[in-house]
Amino acid sequence: MLIKILNRRISMAITAEAKVLGRASPSGHAKLTGQMGAFSLALTVLAFSAPLTTVSGYIPVALSFGGVSSPLAFILVTVMILIFGVGYVTLNAAVKRPGDFYSFISYGLGKEAGLGAGLMAAVSYFVILTGVAAYFGVSCADFHKEISGHALPWYWYSLGCWLAVGVLGYLNVELSAKVLTWVMVAEIVVCLVFVFGVFDGGGGSSLGAGVPFTPGELSKPNVNLPFAMLFVVSFFMGFEATALFRDEVRLPDRTIPMATYGAIVFIGLIYTVCAYALIMSYGSSVQDVASANPAAMFSSAFEKFVGGRYRILVSGLILVSAFACILSIHNVLSRYLYNLGTDGALPELLRQVHPRHASPYKASITVSILVLAVLMPFILLGVQPELLYGQLSGVGTSGVIFLLTLVNFSALAWYFTKGRFDGASWTKSLLAPAISSVFFIALVVLVAKNFELLVGGEPGQRTWMLYSLAVVQIVGMGLACYYRVAKPHVFEKLGRCHS
Repeated sequence: MLIKILNRRISMAITAEAKVLGRASPSGHAKLTGQMGAFSLALTVLAFSAPLTTVSGYIPVALSFGGVSSPLAFILVTVMILIFGVGYVTLNAAVKRPGDFYSFISYGLGKEAGLGAGLMAAVSYFVILTGVAAYFGVSCADFHKEISGHALPWYWYSLGCWLAVGVLGYLNVELSAKVLTWVMVAEIVVCLVFVFGVFDGGGGSSLGAGVPFTPGELSKPNVNLPFAMLFVVSFFMGFEATALFRDEVRLPDRTIPMATYGAIVFIGLIYTVCAYALIMSYGSSVQDVASANPAAMFSSAFEKFVGGRYRILVSGLILVSAFACILSIHNVLSRYLYNLGTDGALPELLRQVHPRHASPYKASITVSILVLAVLMPFILLGVQPELLYGQLSGVGTSGVIFLLTLVNFSALAWYFTKGRFDGASWTKSLLAPAISSVFFIALVVLVAKNFELLVGGEPGQRTWMLYSLAVVQIVGMGLACYYRVAKPHVFEKLGRCHS
């Protein structure tokens, strides 16, 4: 009996030590570890979508296309993303590996397609990260000038943000989760204060309360529903990264589905309600206002229905929202590089886990170096950073939409090759991905035909940026073929191995 008690105590001590130092894989390398719950995970990925920044700066763009009927577009997109989530969660239960797009697409469509998807995901998140970092610097400089009358050049603020994010990315992800949780709470409070202020004030026009949810509004000639839905889909970016943190959550088979569905529902609700509040603020003229001056829509409505004395506070929180978005993307990208390094697809130094913080610190440092390498030419040459946040973010968004489409295809391929023989639910594994595939294929076609909506410029002027994503996918597939022939031991590990 005493021996059993001692063995149990020793086992508990080893488990506790593993939580601090990181689990060791059979090959002797430490693995990522953590104890995030569904709530922390959901907020970690929700920070990617930057709710307050989206409400203040991007929902007005959707309103310029959808007009009064925009809340219906938000509801339709939420339903479609939830349908996608059903297939995503089902595939996650079958794959049981971290790696997200990389693992999921490898599992259903093969290692070649999976490695291409992993590289495309890394590039897509990287260009979004760099764009938001530049946007933060410009916005912070404007904010500083507004409150003090003078400001430093934009890049000093971007570099300060870069340093802070680099430090947090180096440390354990649970510290980042705590920071993101408090930021998200503050963002949500501001959004809800605005919504209740509008409702309490009775709105700014005689527009009927139920009009924005009337299906007939969608058929009006000034409504461009496909474009409105395209922009709304981009507001959901981040929810798809829940499976990427599989090694860092407790009870992943339960936590990841809860966080995924929770993130989708929350994004859908908060953005639908905020869009509705903006519409009630401006009434039937909302589309004209959104087209003429989208940047001022939220701040003007907030001053009118809540109070101008909070304007500086809200502007500051919008910057904090952008910082949280950068931190979230940094963590996501670090884990993509870690997974690719773990499998040997990229240099193996990226797989190293910090012995104390249990973080992918080498991958995190690499992300920081890459971001700095892109920012420095703009800084040294004195070039304004509009290219970074005006165009590259649109390229990254397009890449994520393509990858979500491939996940649907992967789920369908898995069902026909394995799932149906293992008793998988046809509604979750076949019907949901099939419906979602139709939706995302339509989005891909829309992006391909109207790429200038996301990156600016004249039609066809920057299509080469879109082609560059296809080149990354092809290069990744070619690299996998090379590994198959020249390094079969590496090829066997592709798809996020556990060794």
